[in-house]
Amino acid sequence: MNLAFARMFLAFSISGFAVTVAANNGADYSQRLAALVNQYRTSHGLPDLVVDTTIVGLAHEHSAAMARAGQLNHDDFPSRVRRSGLPMCVENVGWNYRSAEGQFDGWRASPGHNRNMLDPRVERMGIGIVSDYVTMIACGK
Repeated sequence: MNLAFARMFLAFSISGFAVTVAANNGADYSQRLAALVNQYRTSHGLPDLVVDTTIVGLAHEHSAAMARAGQLNHDDFPSRVRRSGLPMCVENVGWNYRSAEGQFDGWRASPGHNRNMLDPRVERMGIGIVSDYVTMIACGK
């Protein structure tokens, strides 16, 4: 398999929690990011978020849309909330962080993103990564 084909395959193949072209393993990145979010929540007396495959799919779709557009956005967020099957969701997006720790630190330093990670109403989450675009959606009651 040549390198160009391998990169294209990585960009479009689903690997558990995430899809990515980045040199690091996308599933490892998303699992590490989810673990960091849950550790942070626990340190603030909040329960862990359960990874939900439906929400992972929604997050992946949004990351793919941002990658196609070449920009960060929250376009069609109400549609993702409806399709989650849950009454409320929050969403964090990011781009070009080479590590899960870097992405997490960026979100933690942003008041709105930080508030979303610590929202006591959310119970489930999904993280999707496509071409260095990251979406975390967390939903609950």
